[in-house]
Amino acid sequence: MALIETHCFSEVLGMETVVNVIVPQEKRPYEGDGKLKVLWLLHGGSGDHTAWLRMTSIERYALEYGIAVVVPGVHHSCYTDMKHGGKYFTHIADELPNTLRHLLPRLSAAREDNYISGLSNGGYGCLRVGLARPGQYAAIGAFSAGDKSDIAFENDGSQRAYDRVLLFGDGDIKNTDNDLKHLARQALAGSAVLPRVYHACGSLDPWLDLNELVRDFFVSLEGNPYGYQYRQAEGHGHTWEFWDAEIVRFLEFAGLTKQPSRYCGI
Repeated sequence: MALIETHCFSEVLGMETVVNVIVPQEKRPYEGDGKLKVLWLLHGGSGDHTAWLRMTSIERYALEYGIAVVVPGVHHSCYTDMKHGGKYFTHIADELPNTLRHLLPRLSAAREDNYISGLSNGGYGCLRVGLARPGQYAAIGAFSAGDKSDIAFENDGSQRAYDRVLLFGDGDIKNTDNDLKHLARQALAGSAVLPRVYHACGSLDPWLDLNELVRDFFVSLEGNPYGYQYRQAEGHGHTWEFWDAEIVRFLEFAGLTKQPSRYCGI
């Protein structure tokens, strides 16, 4: 197993960025230099590029399923092009995949080999990116993920209001590119093959109501065009124990299977 911490310059952000990449290491004799499936894994609002590595068994799962995992850091950007800040959506959706595929050519660029997932703010982020770029991902796995457009905003001078203005400005974001339901409708109207969507939230999560609004939207779409599946985990809250279990459920949902004899370290 190779764990690579990569410091690379982002032209759209105008600064150095840090991203962790897990690459399964094949046993000898090598079977060739075939492309690897890739999981793009997004941290929450209080996390960084190390959170999934420190708080879950994602490195072991990468080995077991034979999949590369990319864990970027985006600070408090919510994976969007900020109104007053960096263009983090553009970085994650467009720039970083191109950069890493140049540096690590075994990372597959094929839609059917790429998956995006995240927790909390990263759950919003993976839907934000995946629905805006439906032709890039086979599946989206969103955990504890609400739609920011469903949160009432009042510019009351609080730190929370200040942070929201930095992200989205002080206007209504419904029917904009920061509205997940708007993005999903746009993707439906387009020609790209749609990603399947797995969504999970704990019954004790303090933002369960926001997750239920997202659930209700997807369930209302005629014919389930996103292959949407929702799971409410009874007795679980906004916790790493829950997210660690859900990432495995998502890998299974995405159709990945374990390859226990192929990689070193198992």
